[in-house]
Amino acid sequence: MSRRDVGTRHLKTTVRKTMLCVVVPCLLLAAGCRWRHGAPEGSPGHVSEANQACATLFCSSDEQLETDGRCTPSCMCGRYTFVEPRYDEHDTHALRSWRLLNPVAPLAGDPFSEAATERDETPGYCAAVPVDPSPHARTYRLQTFPTERSARAAGGQVTHSGRCGACSSFQDLAVYIEQKDLNRAGRLCGLRGTLGSKGQLTCFKKLGFTEACAQIWSFNVDHTRSECMGSCMATIPTKHKRPDGSLNPCLACDEENSGPVFKAVAGRTRRASGLSSAIARPCLDGRGEPAVYPVEHYYFSQRPSRARN
Repeated sequence: MSRRDVGTRHLKTTVRKTMLCVVVPCLLLAAGCRWRHGAPEGSPGHVSEANQACATLFCSSDEQLETDGRCTPSCMCGRYTFVEPRYDEHDTHALRSWRLLNPVAPLAGDPFSEAATERDETPGYCAAVPVDPSPHARTYRLQTFPTERSARAAGGQVTHSGRCGACSSFQDLAVYIEQKDLNRAGRLCGLRGTLGSKGQLTCFKKLGFTEACAQIWSFNVDHTRSECMGSCMATIPTKHKRPDGSLNPCLACDEENSGPVFKAVAGRTRRASGLSSAIARPCLDGRGEPAVYPVEHYYFSQRPSRARN
């Protein structure tokens, strides 16, 4: 190797080291400043004045021990009140006993790479309509209705607000109920993704998701990894939320960059399904409207008689 080649290689190495020494600290500093001062108004991580005046932040009871006293699996915001039921293994077993007759087909490609594709953002409600509710069959269909009233008129029961999608089935709902911290599960599956996308997708399938739902979760991780690497690296040591209840920079970046496509394709989200998580979330949106849809997941039968606290 000539002296010129050695010199060129040495120069490139020096440039890379300089970039790491300058760029990474800048990313950490910027993320730290955002952490201290809260999310900008109008951004996904921002907590509106209406939420600041609300008595609670919506998150699972397991998370209460690690957050402030406002964090509960309920929303108490003036006239808007909702208390999440306590679901157990009997409830998830009952959900999995139903068979969906019109499942979503596996995704043909990465929806995040189809930015030009128009998505139907018409408001709606995804409802389960029983076909044969007898114990030996338990079959149902999923259908999007324009209103809750129209869903009930068709004999359906709303399972989440918003249009039906890849994660709207009862099988996927059971996973949402069991996995209180899907953010953590997603990170673990994402680590497998560094070794290959098949391992990442398999990881989500092993959680119990249907094929299409596992795919959108996997694609979401890929997209967030590409768009939010700097914010997420700087946020690793921090908690999910800032002191004011807003999302940390990593989660805010994910919601802003990946959230719209994920919601459009997945259909079901935790708050749209009335389900809390390990992440404390505001009960109201930026307009002061309910952000957690009040729904109980007991289908086509009366509420179980056993006591629930």
